[in-house]
Amino acid sequence: MRDREHWVAYLAVWAGCLFTVLYFVLFPLLQRITTLEEEKKRLIQEVTVLQRKVAELRHLEERLQELENLARTLSRRLPEEKEIPDLLITIEDAAFLSRLELLSLKPEPPKLQEGYTELPFSGSVRASFQSFLLFLNYLRQSPRLIQVQGFSFGKDREAFKADFLLSTYLLGGGKP
Repeated sequence: MRDREHWVAYLAVWAGCLFTVLYFVLFPLLQRITTLEEEKKRLIQEVTVLQRKVAELRHLEERLQELENLARTLSRRLPEEKEIPDLLITIEDAAFLSRLELLSLKPEPPKLQEGYTELPFSGSVRASFQSFLLFLNYLRQSPRLIQVQGFSFGKDREAFKADFLLSTYLLGGGKP
């Protein structure tokens, strides 16, 4: 019976133990769970950002590979210094194949740039407009890079005349 008289004390002790367990054990666990959930959300966002960056990196690597292939192709098309006389012959052959009269073709002073040297050539031809277009097409098909910088048209003794400026490039900024 004595236990019945002290039930309030037992209840207070049990309530105190329950409060102590809740306050010192369960509430910190709940706070830790909340903190871990926030950390999980943050990490998921970071993973999403990193996945996007990985996809961009793959795309950039593919683009870099394309650009490297293009650079290799263009460097193969660039003449070497010893090929410049052959390049003049290529231009003369294009004129012959397109059935136009090459009035003049002369190298201009080289233009030194950072990393490359531009070698311009000026010239003039007499022919029909179609022959001049065919001439430009032959130059475009040349195994070496020949760029048309500009041209102008006129008449020369009742014939079509075109003056042009062509350029090719040497790798390196040194003197050609």
